[in-house]
This record gives sequence, C-alpha cells and structure tokens, in this order.
Amino acid sequence: MNFLSLSFAGFGVLVFAGWWGLPAKARPWLLAAANLVFAGLFGAKAVICLVLICLAGYLCGLWAQKGGGRAAMWLGILLGLVPLAAYKYLPLASPALFEGLVAPVGLSFYVFKTISYLADVTKGRIQAETCPLCYFNYVGFFPQLASGPIQRAGSLLPQLKAPAMTFDRALAYTGCVRFCWGMFLKKCLADQLAGYQGALYQPDHYYSLGIVWSLLAYTLYLYFDFASYSQMSIGVANLLGLRVEENFLSPYFSRSIGEFWRRWHVSLSSFLRDYIYIPLGGSRNGVPVLILATMVTFVLSGAWHGATAGFLVWGALHGVYLLIGRATKKVRAAAWGALGQSENSPLRSVVGCLFTFVLVNIGWFFFMTGTLHQAQLVAQYLFQPFSFSLQYLKESFTQLGYTSTSMIQLGLFALLAAGIDWCARKEGFGAWTARQKPVLLVLLCYLCVFATLFFGAAGTLQNVYFAF
Repeated sequence: MNFLSLSFAGFGVLVFAGWWGLPAKARPWLLAAANLVFAGLFGAKAVICLVLICLAGYLCGLWAQKGGGRAAMWLGILLGLVPLAAYKYLPLASPALFEGLVAPVGLSFYVFKTISYLADVTKGRIQAETCPLCYFNYVGFFPQLASGPIQRAGSLLPQLKAPAMTFDRALAYTGCVRFCWGMFLKKCLADQLAGYQGALYQPDHYYSLGIVWSLLAYTLYLYFDFASYSQMSIGVANLLGLRVEENFLSPYFSRSIGEFWRRWHVSLSSFLRDYIYIPLGGSRNGVPVLILATMVTFVLSGAWHGATAGFLVWGALHGVYLLIGRATKKVRAAAWGALGQSENSPLRSVVGCLFTFVLVNIGWFFFMTGTLHQAQLVAQYLFQPFSFSLQYLKESFTQLGYTSTSMIQLGLFALLAAGIDWCARKEGFGAWTARQKPVLLVLLCYLCVFATLFFGAAGTLQNVYFAF
C-alpha cells in the first residue's frame, strides 16, 4: 500500500481514530490488525513470511534470555537470513528455475529488526519481550514495514507497550509537517526525476553530457525517494504519538565519506556499525582488523542490496573510500592548516562537500548499473568528447526529455529541498521544525500540498527501496 494512495488515506484515518479513541488496552490489538492488513495488501506471502519470522524471533528471544545464549541468537538470525538470502540469490543461481521468486515487500527490514532485537537480548541490553502481541507490533509496525527505518527494540517497544494516554498536539503537528514534506519530495522531485535517467539504460543514444546528467538525476532521485518515504513513515508514527529517530541528516552536505555514512540511511548505517563492524573488531584492534572489518561490512552491505557485481563494487568502493580517508586524515588536516584553513572554514567545507558528492556519485554509478557489463557500456559512451557549444548543451537535455518549463520547475523544487536540508543539517528535520514559527510551517505545508496537486508527477512510483 502506497502512503500516497487513497486506500492508505482511508486506512490511516481509521487507524488514527481507533488509536486515540479506543482504551489503551485495546490499542495493541488495533495495531496488530493494522499491521496484518497493511502487509496483506502486498499479498498473502508477505503476511505468512512476516508472521513466521516474528514467531521465530519471539521464541528465540525468550530462549536466549532463559539460557540459550548465542545458540538461540544464531538460530533466530539464521531463520531470518536463510529466506532473505534465498529470495535474493536463488534467482541468480538458477534463473530458469527461480525466475518468478520475488521477496515479500519489507523482508529485509523486519529481518534486520529481528537481528538487532536478538543481539540486544543476548548481550543484555534489553529484556526479551514476553508478550507476543507487543513483539509482533514492534517487528511488523506498518509505517516501517516496507522500507524502514530500522528502529531498535529498546526505542520502539516501550512506546508500544505503554502508549501515550493523551494526544500530543505538538508531536502530531510535527508529524503532519513531515508527511507533507515527504509527499512533496516524492511527487515533485523523486517521481519527476525518475523520468530523466534514460541515458543510463541506453547510453549509445545519448551525448556524454546527457549520461552525466542522468547520473546526477539518479543521485538526487535515490535520495529524494528514500528520504520521502522515511519522512512520511516517521510522520505517521508521530501522529500515533510515537517518536522515531531521524533516518536522513542532509547526507549530500557531508564533508567526508565517513560523515556521509553517519547521515545516510542512519538506521541501516548504525545497524551495520553495531552488528557487523564492531563485532568484527572495529577500529580498536589494530590496522589489519580495521581493514578487514571495514571491507567485510561494506561488501556485505553491497551484497544485501543486490546479487550482482555492481552492488559488490559499490560496497567495496565505499570501504576503500573510508580507509583512504582515515589513512590521510592527518595529512589533509596539515595541508589545510598550511593554507590557513581551520576545520570548519567555509572553503574547506565547500571543497569537502563537493569532493564527497563526486565520490558518492561514482559509487551510485555502479549501484545503478548493477552489472559490470552495463557499467562498462555506460562508461564507454560517458567518455566521448564534449562539445563546448550551446547547441550541444541544448541537445543533451532535450534528448533526455527536458523542456524549459520542466527544468525551471525541477530547479526551483530542488533549491527548496536543498535549502531546508542545509538549514536542518546539524540537528535533523524534526528538531529544525520544532524551532520554526507555526506560521512558517503552515506555509510550508500549504506549499507542499499545492505543489503536489498542481506540479507533482501523475501516479506514484513504487518506492525504490521496496526492492531491497
């Protein structure tokens, strides 16, 4: 079910009214029903898979706390990872036999929730949940089911078990602003930019500049699409009186790759850090362990995104970026110091942002193309000679389908998104919203709704991370 569909509007109104209208004891049952209905709209397979993985995680969590320890934890993790790996890799191993095998929407995200829960129970960070209904509501929480964020049990479970008794108007107001902002990012930017990436699929039909612009369009599309879903997801949770951590913190204003990964898909980045990187040794056990932990973490991240070489290269490339950045940190600081530039000087920040953005774009090139063959094909036409003429510039854009109107419209919308991202870069969208005057937020909501209605893309494309 898409957040911007009429069916979700009706569904959401019913859940909202029931959540605040029913007694607190009835809310878990209402939420469980809502979770099942939401999952069911993606098909029976989605419901069966969700229920079975929830059952496995719940039982293994109880066993882990009662003495099962790591054996219980690993059993629960394997029961989640095996179907996830099967859905991702069996079609690659035997395309003819498993051609129609498609993973249920959200499988990765609730498997990751299960892994973090079991690891935290085993390490004693949280107590195993004894109420199966509460555990199901945590893992299958419908706003986070299809595409995250991957909220930890220690943060969400207590809120679900003891929901707020009174309606929090300030939090609900923030949730409305978030939802409107996410709607704008999705309809006016992500779905619009999705139509201007043709050069990455048929590079032989486009100029080099068109290929570069298609890659930039994909870079922006990926961020706006995923950030829009996260904003709407958090907004829905806020309307139910639930608090969720930020999932994107203006990542394209990062000054280094390390900072980028602290700002991009924060819930997944922290998951990789806490449950893969640190258990492998992290940064406190010598250089060889640091290199191994970094590369394994990012290659596994690439492997999770897809079963083709392009995703593995994307992951490995970011691992190399981080290692080189760490190795050259002191040299770069000394060079900037010699130029009289402090750590937070404007020049150093701008150069860092631009350089990081270029490196991220190179990574997205492999991420988007997926296979090395397609990457090689695109690269072959990417490095054709440029022509420094207005005619070449005009044809490069018209080939992609741009018109003067569409370019001005997208440019203005992108500037608005970049401006708010810049203002919210230090503390996140929610904290920035809380500091603004109500009249400004009302105007922002009206602008988002107006732009969506009159300038948004027709229809709504499926969120890109549904595929992962």
